[in-house]
Amino acid sequence: MQGKGYIRSLPYVTIESKKLKYNLKTIRDMLEEKGLTAHYATQGICAYEPLLKLMAEAGVRNFADSRLDNLVRSKPYADSTLLTRIPMISEARMIVNKVDISFNSELDTIFALSDAAVVERKVHGIILQVELGDLGAGILPEDLLNTVHQILNLRGVKLRGIGTDFNSFSGSIATLEKLQEFASMISQIESRFSIELEYVSGGNSGTIPLIDSEDFPTKVNHLILGEAWLLGKDASHGYRIKNLHQDVFSLNSEIIENQRKNSQPTGPIGKNYQDQVLEFEDIGIIRRIILALGSQDVDFSGITPQEKGIDYIGSTPDISVFDISEYNRDLEIGDKISFSLNYSALNRIFSSEYVNKVLV
Repeated sequence: MQGKGYIRSLPYVTIESKKLKYNLKTIRDMLEEKGLTAHYATQGICAYEPLLKLMAEAGVRNFADSRLDNLVRSKPYADSTLLTRIPMISEARMIVNKVDISFNSELDTIFALSDAAVVERKVHGIILQVELGDLGAGILPEDLLNTVHQILNLRGVKLRGIGTDFNSFSGSIATLEKLQEFASMISQIESRFSIELEYVSGGNSGTIPLIDSEDFPTKVNHLILGEAWLLGKDASHGYRIKNLHQDVFSLNSEIIENQRKNSQPTGPIGKNYQDQVLEFEDIGIIRRIILALGSQDVDFSGITPQEKGIDYIGSTPDISVFDISEYNRDLEIGDKISFSLNYSALNRIFSSEYVNKVLV
């Protein structure tokens, strides 16, 4: 909890610039030591331009994002931009004009990108996505040879790499066995077609804990990183990565009500705004606070109060209610409550125009 006297309207998220730059430099050094490169994903911060500038100052020049508009914002700071969401065929012409590389898994879309690139007198980079268990985007391994063959015969696109992803859709994590299987596929492709791929992309921040292993395949040379540099965690288990900072971001919200009320509603209970019927335990009168922070602003399942004794009860789009019966200090109207964030909560906050962003 922080007292009154803030300089910005609430709610707001603070961003500790020095810690973020430290994370970026540490990760770059770690990857370089292992012969790896990365594109740094910016969808978690919605390509917030002050942070794009900070990333560029820290030496980051390769930007990735799932949103085309975000990549357009990052273009002035980038040597390379990568669309990580499989393209819509309807946006083929826009993609070849706006971004350098895109992940792909559908030949029809790749054909459309090639045709658009020929019209625009460009060559668009393709990283072909392979499915290795997460059940998200990606072609099946048995279709890899034929798909690569067809891509190599197109004029408007260049096969710059082959990639795979983990713990994005189903939570299937990266393992050394899966990465070795992936590397074997790459060796087969390069031998069959006499090519050398620029990017052999072995996943995201969840792959980082594996790179120190002697069994990590040297063929894998590239990652897409978001959670690692933003939150200092691997994406598979949420473990801290070496000595990276996990507290770069802090969410702050103001108390607008502080009263004792029943723990259980009275009268018949119907559905709330989320079409849910909630259940409340009857524990008598409790101390409660209401914050000017709602579900329109943040994913409450992804935030944690930085002090003990502040327990989430529920929210509307505009406010949230917390039980402070176990909190050991007095709180007043106008006091601030601070929260730590996970990746989902961070993304929602940066998507909200109602949450101010403050670099410190």
